[in-house]
Amino acid sequence: MTPTQNKQIVERYLQRAWGDGDWATAEEIVEENAVFHDQVREGELPPGREGVRVAMERIATGMPDFVMEVHELVAEGDIVVIRWSATGTHAGDFNGFPATGRVAALYAISIVRMKDGHIVEGWQETDRLGMAQELGMVPKSAMPRPVAALMASSIRLRD
Repeated sequence: MTPTQNKQIVERYLQRAWGDGDWATAEEIVEENAVFHDQVREGELPPGREGVRVAMERIATGMPDFVMEVHELVAEGDIVVIRWSATGTHAGDFNGFPATGRVAALYAISIVRMKDGHIVEGWQETDRLGMAQELGMVPKSAMPRPVAALMASSIRLRD
């Protein structure tokens, strides 16, 4: 498949599976034994397509008004890179945390490898700390004073 075709398949997957919660589209596009390498899936979700299903269920339960926005979609060979964000109201249990009722945003970059029109491998980095801070699970705090002082003392301004 061409990079353009891969990009179109991933775009459909994002819109229908994650945007509309359409499991049939995810099942069609994600290879059954797909391998995902990221801090969310490793150790917390089943491998392969089943992990995608569980993740979709967690989102639907924890943030029923989840809205994903794709900012960039770039394809090269069998790789597609997606820069995206999502917002939602934490209205239900989400990854073991009871509902807070707060709206939060998540920012992420995902990379998927395609083969014969299917996602067979993926990597993802998300700003989970930022989202946890918005939900009040982690305090939003300034840089500790000793660290700030050390940084400030190492910066020298010139005329």
